[in-house]
Amino acid sequence: MIKATDGKLGTRELFSIIFLMLAIKVTDTTPSIFLNTGINAGWMLPIFSFLFFLIPFLLLLGLFRKHQVGLIEMANKLTGKFFGGVITFIFISLSMATTVINTRSYADIVITMYYPHTSVFMILLVAMATCLLVAIRGLETIGSTAWLITPAILVSAVLLIIFVTKDLEPGFIFPIAGPGMWDLIKGGISYSSFLGGDIIILFLLAPFVRTYKSFQKASIWSFSVSSAKMVIFMAAFIMMFDYPSVESIAYPYHHLTRLAAVGALSNHVEAIFLGLWFMGAAVRFAIYIYICAFLLGKLIRFNEFERLLLPLTGLIILLALMPDNYFQGFEARKLLLKIGSGFFFSLPVLLWGIDRFKGRKKK
Repeated sequence: MIKATDGKLGTRELFSIIFLMLAIKVTDTTPSIFLNTGINAGWMLPIFSFLFFLIPFLLLLGLFRKHQVGLIEMANKLTGKFFGGVITFIFISLSMATTVINTRSYADIVITMYYPHTSVFMILLVAMATCLLVAIRGLETIGSTAWLITPAILVSAVLLIIFVTKDLEPGFIFPIAGPGMWDLIKGGISYSSFLGGDIIILFLLAPFVRTYKSFQKASIWSFSVSSAKMVIFMAAFIMMFDYPSVESIAYPYHHLTRLAAVGALSNHVEAIFLGLWFMGAAVRFAIYIYICAFLLGKLIRFNEFERLLLPLTGLIILLALMPDNYFQGFEARKLLLKIGSGFFFSLPVLLWGIDRFKGRKKK
């Protein structure tokens, strides 16, 4: 018997969505940003990013448990409609910028590593059309799709590390503190929104999760597992390629998959990793598009925000064509991460402070 669904996300679907949004960043330019800052100790930066964002994350969990509304509704309730509108505008600006820059980054990866003779426009068109087909089916379909492919991506990540273990040189990660502990802490905080930003953004969709307990469990586990995966792979990149050689490799994950060999099946192994990576990226950008449409609907007070998915996708493609080369996108992403780190850390602290003040005022 087929059971009717309520259209909401359960623990495993939400875990899969957050995991794909966070863990797949090990395959793009994020490792290069960390390696430029932390050199041979770049693998430690995600640890400091995780610890830094634990504070706002736990504050928001407490606020969500108390108010049982999404982040935008919570901001409107605590700060008023005007400042709530300003916060919503900042959210959609950061979300759109993130989607555009990351979309172009993934198109550059595909062209550089796999299809050098294909135009950027064609890669963007095919990729974003796939993401739109997933997003247009709704949040529940996005969650179900994410849950279907997450186990395969987790297993493939473990197997990839196993396949290259024999070629890793642990001595390459020493000296353990790299440029110095203070530089590592500062770098981890500066770029911490690569983890914390998406976690905070997912609080926008908290009302679409069945229970608070499901949201709490899924967010904590996905936050922790994704951070651990980033640390492990960053260490693997350094132990495989050494510093400073690894700093000149734009996409170390994809080079690592080419070095993974199982007897005579090395080429087929690389194709498997490519297929899983593309599916994970499609779900990741589907949720980004969905969140952008959701935020725009909130901003202009348009309840049927799903109708905004198609024009937003077209706008993302056009904006993603603007950077002339990889380096422009790389620098833009570094700047965006720094701006996002300040905003996404400050907002939960601000809302928590206002909530505490209003609570005391009532008493």
